[in-house]
Amino acid sequence: MTPFDSTFQSAHFIKSAEKLSQCPLDQGVEVAFAGRSNAGKSTALNTLTNQRKLARTSKTPGRTQLINCFGTQCR
Repeated sequence: MTPFDSTFQSAHFIKSAEKLSQCPLDQGVEVAFAGRSNAGKSTALNTLTNQRKLARTSKTPGRTQLINCFGTQCR
């Protein structure tokens, strides 16, 4: 395991925001997942972080109506 791997594994949910102005302040590097409904964005995030329930998944397309923000503990 590399230090890069352990950074992703420390990922945690911060908050959900309705508007971009409600997102946490910029604190460095950011990664965004964007795509159509049911494209596997949550599954990809869970796989990268090696966590099963970090990003919730649904079988119903279009359930996420908010911007979900996650963070990590930088070492």
